[in-house]
Amino acid sequence: MDDPASSEHVIGGLFALGAAACWASASILFSRLGKQGVSSLGMNLGKGLAALPCIVVALALTGWPMPDRSWIWLAASGLVGITIGDTVFFRTLKRLGPRRTLLMTTLIPVCVALMSIALLGERLPLQGWAGAALCVVGVTWTLWERMDAGADSGSWRAGLGYGLLTVLSCAGAVILAKVGLSKASPMEATLIRLGAGVLGLLLLGLFRREVGGWLAPFRAPRLLALLVVAAVVGTFLGIWFSMASLWYTTATVATVLGSMDPVFVLPLAALFAGEKVGFRAILGALVAVAGVCLLMTR
Repeated sequence: MDDPASSEHVIGGLFALGAAACWASASILFSRLGKQGVSSLGMNLGKGLAALPCIVVALALTGWPMPDRSWIWLAASGLVGITIGDTVFFRTLKRLGPRRTLLMTTLIPVCVALMSIALLGERLPLQGWAGAALCVVGVTWTLWERMDAGADSGSWRAGLGYGLLTVLSCAGAVILAKVGLSKASPMEATLIRLGAGVLGLLLLGLFRREVGGWLAPFRAPRLLALLVVAAVVGTFLGIWFSMASLWYTTATVATVLGSMDPVFVLPLAALFAGEKVGFRAILGALVAVAGVCLLMTR
């Protein structure tokens, strides 16, 4: 008979890989929005507003029990991870480009692993650490193959600062969400996190009197349609899957596997953007897949 704990670990890993696939798909769409002049805060707020109705409908169909005080942790996770984390991520993306930005995000699983040991008392077996290391090395190798050049030194320094903020805020948000998920379902957690993140962005925009400017580009039907698709795939499904992965497995495993989106980007970039995928990128992806196999096996 299968070990229930082992089965839940595998389910959590599959949800994490699903989240990575969703974020990889959405990243291509969000990059197109950025090229159309949509601001970082506009993309962040727009995706949240577009995804919230999907979550409300899903909860209306499945039931809507209200969690207890765990909502405080989840709301804090939304403010840290979405209001702050996603905004500085988009700013990093604009200054460093997609490959350098994603390369910096490979530090997030490392940061989460250290926080999980110190704050949550999580432990991984030696095989798990080996798998996590292979995932990080494989993703880094894949991204390092073709670094986009052209960033000036001022842009690089600003992008590096925003990148470090992205790493710290996203890692902190994962830990807060893991604590909050002790008493809330993944879908409830998705609603609370996203709702808090959107509320934080709205308050910031109202204070700065810039909400109208942030959302103005979406008056164009083509950009609005692109935003809705990206929000459903990357925000609604991506966050839901990531919360489900944290529900079923450890924060370290969920974050490492959820950071595999650069590997998923490879075939998508080849199919839809006509990019050539080199041998080094393929080899890096294979190393990362080997790490996934080690992490998923107990």
